[in-house]
Formats: sequence, structure tokens, C-alpha cells
Amino acid sequence: MSVINRMLRDLDKRQQQDRQTVSTPAAAAPKPFPWGWVLGAIVIIAIAVTAVMVIWQTTTSQPEPVEVTTTTAPSNEPATTSTPATSKATQPQQEPAAIVTEPTAAAVPVAAATQPQQRLQPEPIAQTSASDNESQVAQTAQEQVVATPEQPPVADEKPQGTMQVERVELSAEELAEVKLKQAREAMQKGERQRAGSLFEQVIALAPEHVAARSELAAYWYGRGQISSALAVLEQGLELQPQQSRWQLLYAKILLEGGAYQRVVDALRQINPNAAEAADLYQLRAAAANEVGRYASAAADYVVLAERTGEGRWWLAAAVAFEDAQQPDAAMRSYQQALATDTLNADARNYAQQRLNTLGDR
Repeated sequence: MSVINRMLRDLDKRQQQDRQTVSTPAAAAPKPFPWGWVLGAIVIIAIAVTAVMVIWQTTTSQPEPVEVTTTTAPSNEPATTSTPATSKATQPQQEPAAIVTEPTAAAVPVAAATQPQQRLQPEPIAQTSASDNESQVAQTAQEQVVATPEQPPVADEKPQGTMQVERVELSAEELAEVKLKQAREAMQKGERQRAGSLFEQVIALAPEHVAARSELAAYWYGRGQISSALAVLEQGLELQPQQSRWQLLYAKILLEGGAYQRVVDALRQINPNAAEAADLYQLRAAAANEVGRYASAAADYVVLAERTGEGRWWLAAAVAFEDAQQPDAAMRSYQQALATDTLNADARNYAQQRLNTLGDR
């Protein structure tokens, strides 16, 4: 029996150990994460945020009052007046406005005071899409254009941004000035043949153009065509016999060529007030001396002496008077020459000797 008892006790001990092993608390086992609570909290927060945003948008988006302007009837129909509208919900049958103006500062608080209950929910105007609004405005604008009577264009209005090309015709004098400028530019560039052609075009347009004819004569003279230069000047002198600039060029060319009598004939009339008068008197006196017209030469020298006050012209006049067999006039001219201080020593000695010689006669 003792053996059996020991076996029974051993079995009891083993069963107790097995129970202790089975009934060991699961303290070390991991606990599951509370995802349900987290998701529930996120959903609640999202709902709260959405509600706050809806309330905020409702309170801030107040409908702006619009001013509806109706078109004017073309006939005797009564014209409608413009009335402010707070929202489309209060006037569902009214046509959309054709012209929308910005609300004044006083219209905003009035609309807010008249609609305190609409802040809790969005208004019907907020539910309409932008495309619907644009189509309604376009349709109203089209109706307004059709209803408005056409007005005649204002006569004073001029199209902006247009360019008109007007053809301006130059006169002969203006065209001559343009061609003269071109001729001078051609001369500066060395295009002499083109310049000569342009000068001829100028005098063809304006035969009495002094500068163009003078420069054309100088052009031909520079090319060695003396006859062409003289012909140009002669044509001008036929139109203006006392044109001093043409006379001076003509006389210089003739004097250089030895045509003294032609110089005297060309300078029969000299304008004493011209700027070239002194040169013209000198050329005529020199040519007159060459052809034996001493008295005429002496007279021109006297004019030069009186105009300039130089002793050399008095001395030249005295010599011309001697050649003209006018001793008294020669003595007076020698005395005038000695009275000036513009003669050098040799000229003064010569004048004194001639004066003494004429006085001894």
C-alpha cells in the first residue's frame, strides 16, 4: 500500500505542477493597439473641423447687392428703373442683371442686418456654378444689345491707331533745294558727275538760283571746260545783269583767259552796295588798264581808295591819271597817297618823286 500511496502522491504533485504551469498568467503576452479609439477620435475631429469651416464660410460669404439696369425702350414704352437686389433667392423670377456695379460701403451692413438667419446654412446663390452665371450674364448682355437702338456714329470721332499716307507735292523751288542738297553731298563724296547732273537739274527748275548756278559754273571750270562754265554764267547774267556773284566769277574766268574787253563789257554795271563790289571795281580797273582805258581805270581806283582809305589805291589812280594825260588829277592822287600811312618806304619815295616831277613842269 505504501508503494501505491507514493505513486498517488507523485501523481498529485505532478497534477499540481501541471495546473500551476497551465494557470500561469500571460503577463508577458503583448496587448493589442486600440485602433478603434484612434479612428473614432480622428472621425470626430474631422467632423468638428468640417462643421467649423461650413459655419465660417456661411458667416463670411454675404451676398453682394447688385444694381440691375434695364435697357431703354426704343419706342413709347415706359422705361424700367434700377433697383438693388440682395440675393437671387428672394427674387427667383427676376432676369439676371446686365450691368453689375460695385456695392457702396453702406449696402453691406444693410444686407447683413436683413438676413441674420442665413448665416447658418449656405444660400442658394452659392450652389450655382460659375458657368451658369456666365451664360446668364452673356444672354442678358445679348438681349440688351438687341434691345438698344442703333445710334449714328459721331462725326468728330476719328479711328485710333490708323496711319494715313498723304502725298505732298513740292514746288519747283522746294524741289530745287532738295536737289541742291543732294548735289553738294555728291560733291563731298567725290561723285562729281552725279553732282553736275544734279546742279543742272536745279537750274532747270530754278534758273535764277544764284548758288546752284555759281556752283555749276565752278564745277565745269574745275573740270577744265571753260566754255561750259562761261555759258552757264552768261545765261544767268541775261536774267540778272547785276548779279554780283555771277559777275565776279565771269570776270575772273575772262581775265585769266586774257579777254579784257569782255571783262569791261561784262562789268559795265556794278552794284556799289554788293558784297563783291570792291573786287568787281578792281577787276574792271585792271581790265581797263590792259585795253588802254586809263581814265576809266583811274576812276575805279579812286572809288576803291575812297571806300578803303588805302594809299595803294591812290597811288594806282595817280599812275592811271598820268597815263590818261591828266597831270592835275595825278598830282592830287599822289598827295592823297602820301597823306596816308599805309604806304611802305619805296611807295612813298616813288609818289614823292612823281609829285616833284609833275610840279616842276
